[in-house]
Amino acid sequence: MHPNELLKRFATGEQEFTGLKMPKANLAGADLIGIILNESDLHDSSLVFAYLNRASLIQVNLAGADLSGVSLSQADLTRADLRTANLHGAMLQEANLKEIDATLATLLDANLIAADLRGADLSGAVLVGAILRGANMRQESKGHKTNLQGADLSCCDLANANMKGADLARANLVNANLQGANLREVDLRKADLSGANLEGAFLTEANLTGAKLTGANLSRTNLSRAKFIQSEVSLANFRESIMTNISLSYANLTGSDFSLARMNYADLSRSNLTEANLMETELTEAFLARANLTKANLTQANLLRADMIGVNLIGTIFQQTTMPDGQIRN
Repeated sequence: MHPNELLKRFATGEQEFTGLKMPKANLAGADLIGIILNESDLHDSSLVFAYLNRASLIQVNLAGADLSGVSLSQADLTRADLRTANLHGAMLQEANLKEIDATLATLLDANLIAADLRGADLSGAVLVGAILRGANMRQESKGHKTNLQGADLSCCDLANANMKGADLARANLVNANLQGANLREVDLRKADLSGANLEGAFLTEANLTGAKLTGANLSRTNLSRAKFIQSEVSLANFRESIMTNISLSYANLTGSDFSLARMNYADLSRSNLTEANLMETELTEAFLARANLTKANLTQANLLRADMIGVNLIGTIFQQTTMPDGQIRN
């Protein structure tokens, strides 16, 4: 079918075009609101600034298509093929994007507020500056998770997004807003979260092994049982965070703020806490063997029953600090 015929038939009220074969079509600027194009082939087509609000595009082939500026609000793209597609500035608010394949797609500055991305494959995708507030990327079942491996999410707005169990290994989240996000059991190994805002986020049992969080804000964050092994976490803010049973062994925590944090049973063995702020920090039964606490501030910290074998305490500040044996040190 020729694009002009499609537009003519749609304008007369016809909506059902399931299974349409129209690759490399030019539908730029077309008004196709509510159209049904399930299982259609539109690969390498141009839909620049087209209107596809509430369209049904289930299993449509849009691989390599130019969808920049397209309006797909509340559209259903379940299991659509969007590999290498260009969705720069696309409007995808509340769109159903479950199980899409958007590998290496461009979603620069796209609006994905409250979009459903469960089971989507966005590995290697570019989402710089995209808005994903309240988006749903929650893992539904074992082995069925949203894949964001190696994706570029720098400067993204992911506030209050549900990313439980998502795969973000090696993702770029520099300066991203993750305030209040659900990141439980998420895979963030070797991800870059430098300068990211994670205030009030949930990171229980998250894996951040080898991740970079230089200058990140993790204040009032729940990090229970999270793994930060060999991570770069210098100059980060953990103030008032829950960090029980966290693993920070071999991590670089230089100059970070842990004041008023709850770090009971934390593994800080061989970590670098040089000049860290640990004022009023709860460290009951923490494992600090061979940690570096040079010039760290432990004023009013609680180290009751902590393991401090081989700890470097050069210049460490002790003021009303509860030591492992229960004695107060000044």
